[in-house]
Formats: sequence, structure tokens, C-alpha cells
Amino acid sequence: MKLGRILCYKWTEKGTVYVHWPYCSQLCTYCNFNKYISNHRSSVDHTGMTKCLVKELTSLIKLSGIGTVTSVYFGGGTPSLAKPETIQAVLNTIREQACLTENAEVTLEANPTSAQTEKLRTFKTAGVTRLSVGVQSFLDEDLKLMNRDHSVAESEHCLKVAQKLFPDRFNIDVIFGRPHQTLSSWVKELRKAIGVGSKHVSLYQLTVERGTPLARAVNRNEVVLPPSDAVAEMYEASIEMLNEGGLKRYEISNFSAAGCESQHNLAYWKGSNYVGIGPGAHSRFLHSGEFVASVNTLEPNAWMNKVKANGHGLQRMRHMENH
Repeated sequence: MKLGRILCYKWTEKGTVYVHWPYCSQLCTYCNFNKYISNHRSSVDHTGMTKCLVKELTSLIKLSGIGTVTSVYFGGGTPSLAKPETIQAVLNTIREQACLTENAEVTLEANPTSAQTEKLRTFKTAGVTRLSVGVQSFLDEDLKLMNRDHSVAESEHCLKVAQKLFPDRFNIDVIFGRPHQTLSSWVKELRKAIGVGSKHVSLYQLTVERGTPLARAVNRNEVVLPPSDAVAEMYEASIEMLNEGGLKRYEISNFSAAGCESQHNLAYWKGSNYVGIGPGAHSRFLHSGEFVASVNTLEPNAWMNKVKANGHGLQRMRHMENH
């Protein structure tokens, strides 16, 4: 048997799927992800997006040779703005084109606004098994500074609902190193996050990305970020507090109780194959005996046109010399 066939059998038997929903109700000041405004002035073609996600997924599963999908991750953007029918259509396509394991982890990123919280039960019915809630801060003034579209009260309500619907299977995203933040204020916030009872917390240090409103505000000295030594103290305190709460670090930004790690995160860091669908999504898999990496067209309408014409929205694909 040729080496390519051996590798193909060994590495493409299992893989994961990432789904990028690029739309947000408003843009956060720090974010440089591939995202686009979706509101009453700029509507989303949900039917068209769903059809194209299904079509591209079908093409990439065949191209990648992945036979068994162990986890699916809906990210963005704000995928909780998508319709549950879109989630269901993607999962059904995986079942039709490959094998979605019985205990597959299906994660949905969600903003804790009231409107999106009301949809969580229907998302669970559609097949979501795990939630990642973008709390980011437990201070209303900081949420406004970051231009988040929810309040602390909405976060607290959403987390209560998440605990009921996804017990031990929901994550809290929080950001530290924010403008004017102190160690004592951060400790209070993190204590609140731990007190919610989540078995998984993701900590992200605020990064000033070029071209973002935050970067412009920093350059104009309109906001002041904590010094690096203060940020380091925040992180060290976080590790200590999370460990005391039974959450151990298993990956750069992620902490969890034993057995509650994100299987999608683990697969990614172990170098497993994955296909990414949607505008700007990335893929990495074995094709014709060689590892390849690809990225999709960024702009949603351009991506949809490519998918309609070619069956996929790939912008470029390259061979990986080292995997």
C-alpha cells in the first residue's frame, strides 16, 4: 500500500468541522475577526447562507476524506444570530455525508442578549450540546467601552438558563487587561465567573489589533491599558483562583474541570484534521497524501457566489511542508 493511502486511512478517518457565521448585531471595539453588521438596515439571507453552508460542507467532506466527525463548532461573528434550522441543516448534512458520532460535541458561541437567550432551547433541540457564552466582562461600563450588545444582568440570566439546559457543558468567555482595569476589580469579576458554576472558563488577554476602534482610541490616548506587569499579575491570580475552583489549564486560554475539556479545542491543538465552512473559514486536512491548508473567501456575498459556482468558497489552498 502506498504511503499516501496509509496516511489517508490513518489521519482522515476522524476530523472536526468549524462553521463560521460572520454576522453580528454590532461590532466590538477590539475585534478584528471576519464579521459584518446584521440589523434592520442590513438583513441576512438566512436561506441562501444555509444552502451554501450545506453545499460547501458536502464538497469539503468529500475533498478531505473525513469519514467520522467528532465535534462541530459554530463560531463567528455571532452564530447565535443564525436560525436553529441552519444548525440542524449542517448537522444533518454531516450525518448524510459522513458519520457524526453519537457523543459528538456540538458547540455554539452565543452572546447573552435577551433575544438570543430565548433561542437557546431551540438550539439544543436542533442538536447543540455545548454552549460558549461571550460574557467578556461583569462590569456594565466595560461592556459599553467594548461596544458589547448585552448587559451584566442579561449575562447573569443567560448563564442561569445555560446551566439548566447544558449542565456542566457551557463555557464562559472573559477578557482581562481591559482599559483602566485593576487587579482587585479583576479578582472580583473572576470570582463571579467561577461562582456561576461553569466547568469551563476561557480567559483572553485584551489585544490591541491594528485597525480596530480600540487601537485608534489607544493611539489617541483616549483609553489607558494596564501596564504589562499588572496584566501578568491578573493572569497569575486567575490561574490560582481557577485552580482553587477546580478548573485546571489544559490549553493556552482554557481552563476546565476534569472531563469537561472542549473536545474541539483538544482536537485542534493535537493537529487533527478539520474542515471549515462559511466566509473566511480555514481548513486543514490530508488530501492526496499531502497535508493542505485552505482559507475561504472573506466577504459573505462573494463567498456565496463562489459556493454556488464551484461548490465551495475556497480562496486559496496550499500544501503544508511540516504538520
